[in-house]
Amino acid sequence: MPELPEVEIYSRYFRRHGLRQKIAAVRVRDERVLGDIRPDRLVRDLRGRAFRDVRRHGKHLFADAGGTWLHLHFGMTGDLAAYREDEPRFARVIFDFANGMHLAFEDMRLFGVVDLTSDPDRFIAEHGLGPDPLDPTFKLADFRRLLERRKGAVKSLLMSQEIIAGIGNLYADEILFQTSIHPRRPVDRIDRDEARAVLHAMRKILREVIARHEAGREVPGSYLLNHREAGARCPRCGGTVVRSVVFGRTTYHCGRHQRA
Repeated sequence: MPELPEVEIYSRYFRRHGLRQKIAAVRVRDERVLGDIRPDRLVRDLRGRAFRDVRRHGKHLFADAGGTWLHLHFGMTGDLAAYREDEPRFARVIFDFANGMHLAFEDMRLFGVVDLTSDPDRFIAEHGLGPDPLDPTFKLADFRRLLERRKGAVKSLLMSQEIIAGIGNLYADEILFQTSIHPRRPVDRIDRDEARAVLHAMRKILREVIARHEAGREVPGSYLLNHREAGARCPRCGGTVVRSVVFGRTTYHCGRHQRA
């Protein structure tokens, strides 16, 4: 499932292939990916315009078409594909540009969303999304405030989009692995030094994964991402990787160095 790093890659891809080109047509191949709009409104509001800029917040992507914004959420299998010929098999919405190029929103399992919004900031507020962890205005003091008076497992907090936008199952596990915190540790037992370590690891991991994915490289072998299997050997301390369920999601952690 695309998480923040993958959506950031999509954002950069959209910037390279979708900006400053006149939209000659919009084709809706499958209405099931549309949000609260009808196909005719999507076509009417975008045709003849050009995407001017793109921004990301958590797992959400927004493209400015001048007066209206395209909103994309990639669900489980969403993707973008720029092409001149050979339409992608799972193209659900296609933007045809006047220069002969096309940009398709693909989604095999139809869990993604293509929609319009008048203002991304209003969308973020109305949907109760928390801050983006890579936002430079998001400081340690802000993160500590998010932890205050919270209950439940720390992994649940990291995955709650209304608290922090963009972290999903894989990267929540990785952040806790690299900070030696058990996924079930109660949030109110995270001390100040651990909060600082979590925020630092969160940003380091997200930035490194983005950089490596964009370069077509794998994440380091020391990452838990490469060892998500019950009984695997922990690449950090040699302990045993344990599989469990937290927040309804399959969870992996080291049974030796991640402290409860």
